[in-house]
Amino acid sequence: MSLDDLKKSSFTNGLPSQKKRSLSWLLPTGLVLGFLLIFGLLFGQRLLPAVAVETAPVITIRAGESDSAPSGKTTSQSKKGSLLFQASGWAEPDPYITYVPTLINGMVKEVHALEGQTVKKGDLLATLVDEDARLDLQTAERNYESLQKKIVAHCTGFDLIEKEIASNQKKIEALATLVAEARDTLTRLQKLSSGSVSQQQIVQAHLALERQIANLAEAESEIPRFKAREAQLMAEENSMEAKLTVLETARDRAQLALDRTSISAPMDGIVLHLHAAPGKKRMLAMDDPKSATIVELYDPKKLQARIDVPLNEASGLSVGQAVELVTDFLPDRTFTGNVTRITGQADLQRNTLQAKVKITNPDPRLRPEMLVRAKFFASGTSQNPTSTSSGRLSLYVPESALVSETQVWVASPDSRAQKRSIKLGKATREDHRLVLEGLRSGESVILPPHDQLEEGTRVEVSNPKQ
Repeated sequence: MSLDDLKKSSFTNGLPSQKKRSLSWLLPTGLVLGFLLIFGLLFGQRLLPAVAVETAPVITIRAGESDSAPSGKTTSQSKKGSLLFQASGWAEPDPYITYVPTLINGMVKEVHALEGQTVKKGDLLATLVDEDARLDLQTAERNYESLQKKIVAHCTGFDLIEKEIASNQKKIEALATLVAEARDTLTRLQKLSSGSVSQQQIVQAHLALERQIANLAEAESEIPRFKAREAQLMAEENSMEAKLTVLETARDRAQLALDRTSISAPMDGIVLHLHAAPGKKRMLAMDDPKSATIVELYDPKKLQARIDVPLNEASGLSVGQAVELVTDFLPDRTFTGNVTRITGQADLQRNTLQAKVKITNPDPRLRPEMLVRAKFFASGTSQNPTSTSSGRLSLYVPESALVSETQVWVASPDSRAQKRSIKLGKATREDHRLVLEGLRSGESVILPPHDQLEEGTRVEVSNPKQ
């Protein structure tokens, strides 16, 4: 092989490595392009120039009833007072949801209720696996019965003690007779004339008396021993009775644990949420607050609405205030109610204050978390409409900002243009129109021109300095 052939061979072998080196720039370039693409998707809108617009604030003033309600409605509202304001909220159980938990740890065996099902008080909702509980109850019952029989056997000792005491009493009586006989013999011998009996006989009679007295004393000493034995038996009986009480409590606990494997409804109601399923664990003392809950119940006859009232309207709230509620789910029904509570803390993000409204004529079809619209009326039946609604806050928008009678452009807090549907009233004040629905106090509307605006367009407020 010549030198030229070797050069050509080495040149041919080096081509792949050079090609690989020439393609190595693709990886970092791809990463840079991907980063630029993600950056453009996330922040591209902010990099685009914003449309310069002029805005005007929504004017908030206090107005009378004539500014907010047509005169034709005054007669129909005279009984419950004039309409003050409207707000939205949700239906919920009154005063709260009833949680039905399991009171023991266990595994769900069967579930006998479903969400939305109507249940009666005492109806079986679910059962837990109960084999362990049944065995524990059998053990507790056998321990209790065993100790009961032991106490009965122990108490037979009292009969034996009584019989021994009775036998010893007869023995004492017999010995007392022997003592009397020995004493009489000794007395007679001592009364005989000297020389009639030997001294030995007198000594033997004296010893016989002492022997009988000793036997009597020994028999009498058995009585305290029997009494002490009887007291010991009584103390042992009391101790076993105390242990029997403990076992009785253990048996009752085992019975209670078995009974708690069957979870029943504590009230008439409807199943709001179901937290149990066959094979699912239900545990007490867990971090999850609903780890032991079987179902959530509510009474369809006791419902209320939680209404988020804007802070600029909240001054018209009062406990006992008449309220009318409507919902899109039941458009043909109007529910009546009264304000029962006003929460102690406002919602900073929503700029609202929550009120609880008791629904006096609930419908079984009305369910918790359904959206409702509430109308709040002034308290009392004052003949002066201005006095009943003088605290009402009304919103006015510049007529020049109106796109149509039902729409207006609004500058959102994140500097975006939003086309908002509104409802206007008939009242006007210095080139401003009354707004009944669609706007909130503190919002800003965009003044014309509107030809460059689209939904979501980024805007930059450039109001002239005054």
